Amino acid sequence: MDSITRMAADTDLPSYQEATRRLDWVELIAPYVPIREYARLCLVNRRFYRHLAPRLWNDPLATASTSAGRPVNRDIDIEWFYRFMEHMRCVRQATRLLVTCLDLRRVETGTSELSLYSLSRSLSAYLRAVPVTFPQLRCILQNRHWDVEADDLAVATTPDTDHDASNAEGPLMLSIPQCQVKIPTAFFSSPYLHHLVYLDVSNMAGSLRKPLEQQRFGPERHPHLRVLKVGAREMDDSTAALLVRTFKQQLWSLDLSQNQLTDAVLNDLHIFAFPAESLRTDSHYDVEGRLEIIPGKGTPLFGQFCLIRESHWSATFSHADRYLVDAPNYTRLVEYTPQEGVRTRLNGRTNVQDDSEDEIRRSFSGTPGASSPRRESLHDLGVCQSHNGITHLYLGGNSITANGLVRLIMASPGQLQHLDCDSMVYEIHEAARPDWLPSSIRVSGLLGAAHAFRPVLSSNLQVLRIHHSLVTQLLSLKGRDGGGLSTMENLWLAETFMLPRAEMAYPQAFRPDMNPRLRLLTLTHIPRWSTGPLIDRLIELLKLASMQERAIQDMNKTLGKIRRGPATVVGLRHIRLEFDHDVKEELLDDGEEDGEEKNQKKYIAEETTAAKEFSFFEDSRFSDFSFDSSSPAEVSSSNIDTTNTDTTPLTSVVAGPAADDHRAVPDQTVSNQSQTQRHSPSTLSHLPRTGDRSEPIVNGGNEGQSGRLTTGPQQRSSSSSSSRGNWNGTEYTVPIWTGPPPPFYDSTEDTPQHEHQEVSPAVEAYMRNILDRRLCADVVPASPCHVLAGVPEGEFIWGAAWQAIVTRGDTTAAGKRRPKKRELMNGMGDVIGEIKAYRRKTRERYEAELKRARLNGDGVRLGEPHFYYGGRLEVVRARREGGMLGWR
Repeated sequence: MDSITRMAADTDLPSYQEATRRLDWVELIAPYVPIREYARLCLVNRRFYRHLAPRLWNDPLATASTSAGRPVNRDIDIEWFYRFMEHMRCVRQATRLLVTCLDLRRVETGTSELSLYSLSRSLSAYLRAVPVTFPQLRCILQNRHWDVEADDLAVATTPDTDHDASNAEGPLMLSIPQCQVKIPTAFFSSPYLHHLVYLDVSNMAGSLRKPLEQQRFGPERHPHLRVLKVGAREMDDSTAALLVRTFKQQLWSLDLSQNQLTDAVLNDLHIFAFPAESLRTDSHYDVEGRLEIIPGKGTPLFGQFCLIRESHWSATFSHADRYLVDAPNYTRLVEYTPQEGVRTRLNGRTNVQDDSEDEIRRSFSGTPGASSPRRESLHDLGVCQSHNGITHLYLGGNSITANGLVRLIMASPGQLQHLDCDSMVYEIHEAARPDWLPSSIRVSGLLGAAHAFRPVLSSNLQVLRIHHSLVTQLLSLKGRDGGGLSTMENLWLAETFMLPRAEMAYPQAFRPDMNPRLRLLTLTHIPRWSTGPLIDRLIELLKLASMQERAIQDMNKTLGKIRRGPATVVGLRHIRLEFDHDVKEELLDDGEEDGEEKNQKKYIAEETTAAKEFSFFEDSRFSDFSFDSSSPAEVSSSNIDTTNTDTTPLTSVVAGPAADDHRAVPDQTVSNQSQTQRHSPSTLSHLPRTGDRSEPIVNGGNEGQSGRLTTGPQQRSSSSSSSRGNWNGTEYTVPIWTGPPPPFYDSTEDTPQHEHQEVSPAVEAYMRNILDRRLCADVVPASPCHVLAGVPEGEFIWGAAWQAIVTRGDTTAAGKRRPKKRELMNGMGDVIGEIKAYRRKTRERYEAELKRARLNGDGVRLGEPHFYYGGRLEVVRARREGGMLGWR
């Protein structure tokens, strides 16, 4: 049904005369005639020529490839291309007017120097004659590494005044990525490119700053441009900001991937590329929750403060109507029109516009062997229309941080339909970065941000390409400039130590029911090898997607009994897993596994020193530390020494900053600790906690005791921190949640005055971290992930202290030795192999259920018990030499 709807939306609808006229039988049978027969049938008579010639000459290179008995996607010989260009001089203009697409990607360049030189010379001559040779050309595609002279690009886009080029209307699509030529400034100012809708100049030399500053490239010269791809151009923040400010909301698809961008460009995207009207509404509160903006408060790291207020069902994604599409907007009277300026989100079933190269080529010129649509009707297509700002955004391959990406999503009006950010920097606060994690290791991933991709924030999101940590919660560690650690060691460290603590701090990972409108989910940079947790999370994703299929199937079955019942969303129909290259090859290439004698010597040497205290990383700062890779349940207050009754200021105990630290955080000191421990059953009662939002109680003693907080029996509530800030010129103060209030004990009784509140391991770790004044920074409102970890809804916390839960563990446990490389190889399983095995097992169960249902005359039900995912699963693995391989 979706394909039929898409075809009806993209097909050029006929006029009344065309719809009512009687079709010629040649026109009826033309789609069923093999393309290789078109040339001979055109010679029968004018009637056959009139109906078949447009199909034959629409895309001549594709037609020639098919006519030669080869598939359409095969390359054609360079010699044939030369003969074709020479033959065009003899072809009458009426025939050349039928050519609407010239796909030079099909031309095989050759490898010999003579072939390359001849190709360069012929292509240069051809480019100069393009406007005259093919006046009605709509699509030009060329993404080979052809060494074309730079001036030819400018000359080719300017019709020759000595020839009859009055019919040259200019192309609508120009794709010339990866051409090893520097684009001249005159290229963008050519009148021949005035009607461009799609422009791809990715991976080419030269900067775009000069054409933008000289106004040769902008809305004045390219008023119809809607899709712009400028990836891999070594573009910096200033050039990208100039580009965004120049085109503003004219573009709906912008590709900035593989450049040198940082979070600095995101503010310009928010201000200039998105409209002010938001698509978010409170009408879906019961199903999705609602977004609450806190006016006049925010930070540069987080942006303007906002909270998600959950309903009874939205926090668990269990509302019965979560799979229903949005109801259409109605007016009171039929003659009334929708209110001007009111924008509504997509209903959840409408297909987003495809901005791929092949899809737009098909929209403009049709498929090979088919008639091209009328040019005057192309401007009514969705690709040519303005979408009030960017809806398709590509930011992968830059230095965008995870906080910056989430900040952009929350600041946008919720209109992003396609988001691509395959890798983002996971910034760790300076005080939260442990000594065992060298600065040469780059941490990538996304933690605690699953709520950003829910419909309450991303109202129109249907296609998402993101780092796998959104689902797996596993960060990626990669050494820079050598880094001192092998890739397998980084994988082992991330999975055995950081993953359990990440699950403790951020227990909410993305699941399909968080956004039932999402259709395509691509997870990138997945490691090939895992000790087990990564495999479990990917298999769990497939299982949850199968359960979503079952829920939608049951709802459709129920709604089918209702006449004109509401429609449902299609759910997650495509999962794509992109794996990194096989890192086990690195262990084999370093020579350790070469030779049985060498292995035996290393084994004896390692076993000899096994009893000694062993560093995991010999060439990093981890040599002074060891860690405990316990599960979140094992991380408790038992690791904290609470027997010390010394009243030394905590800043000296935790090696905090000097007393003249500029941060506005009170100096907190524990006093009367032994008395508190004697009366309180909690081992964390000495930690600062939030009570009734009262001001801190400060002793008025000598200078040594000044500014110290007390938790003695006379104190009925503990201290509450606060933070001051400035947001857009407005000063504000917010209270900071530092933990639940401790039980109060009367001096004469041993019974508490109020019930003791149990705290989660994450909250305990957070309360320990805030004792370090350096971590009392980066105020953030509690997200749904924080609430699930134990933070009360609506509170503010120290973001740096909470982030430190992931990196700060028990570094005093001994007994951890560096695993040998043979152990790394044998202790990790192949992720792709396990997914294949799970896929094979569920398919067998599904086929067994299908046979049983056919025997009983019933329909097979999705989901349980077989849990076979009926959507499209695509696995792609990268090769060390580049390129991708995959299976479906």
